[in-house]
Amino acid sequence: MVVCSALSFTPPPIVTRVASRRDLTSVSRRDALRFVGVGALTAATPAVAFDNAIGEYANYADKPKRPGNPPKDLGTAQRSINVNSIEADPETFLGLRGCDGKPNCFSTTGDSLLSDRILTGVDTLIPPWKPPAGDGAPFKSLAQAVKAYQPGQSFIDGGGFEVVKETDTYLYLQFESLKKGYIDDVEFFLGPSGLVQVRSGSRVGQTDFGVNASRLNYIAAALRKQGWSIDDISPKTHADYFYAADDARDQTFDQDRRKGTEMENARMERPTVG
Repeated sequence: MVVCSALSFTPPPIVTRVASRRDLTSVSRRDALRFVGVGALTAATPAVAFDNAIGEYANYADKPKRPGNPPKDLGTAQRSINVNSIEADPETFLGLRGCDGKPNCFSTTGDSLLSDRILTGVDTLIPPWKPPAGDGAPFKSLAQAVKAYQPGQSFIDGGGFEVVKETDTYLYLQFESLKKGYIDDVEFFLGPSGLVQVRSGSRVGQTDFGVNASRLNYIAAALRKQGWSIDDISPKTHADYFYAADDARDQTFDQDRRKGTEMENARMERPTVG
């Protein structure tokens, strides 16, 4: 199984747009953040290309969009893990939401034992990101790296992205797909331990075609150059996730989803059964 490098791709040009519905509501959205939760805010906004969408987005601007609904409990809250575990002790902490067992999400929140995680689906737990010791403002460094993200890298997130909420310890963004306007929710939180909790999840569908892994690996690669310690998400670390992504690409006729993968020009080879 081959995972292409996000850093080797030169993204398409960024589209320059006149004021859109999203632009006209940006002020009210910022004001609303002061009074309502993240989930209530994101549910009210339809998918429209973000300002940094790639130029190709114009080809699909008039197509039906499927932004989906964000989880109601995004943001930082008291989270519990190992609740039903026989061998691991229950634990409660301030942190981000976990995933739901579908191969379309990664989070640093999840049950401690792999045997417990796979009872509810695919393993989507990743380790927290560790800043370098010499960085006096690590979360600002992370925010800068995230905001430098290139829509269209690895042929994903062509609809661009937008920062929805940002504080000294929390960053929440929405990323949009090129054609169908799927919205992914991405969060970062600097916890009391000094480690950064991360969550990147899709709202719609069973699998994400590898999008969340590619997005996080791209951001992580930029931070590693600054001395951050971040594990790569790969078929070695999350085999079931990548199998589901490749299987979904294999069964779709959307050639764009196959670009940069081993299924770009051919179907997967499958063992003969029976």
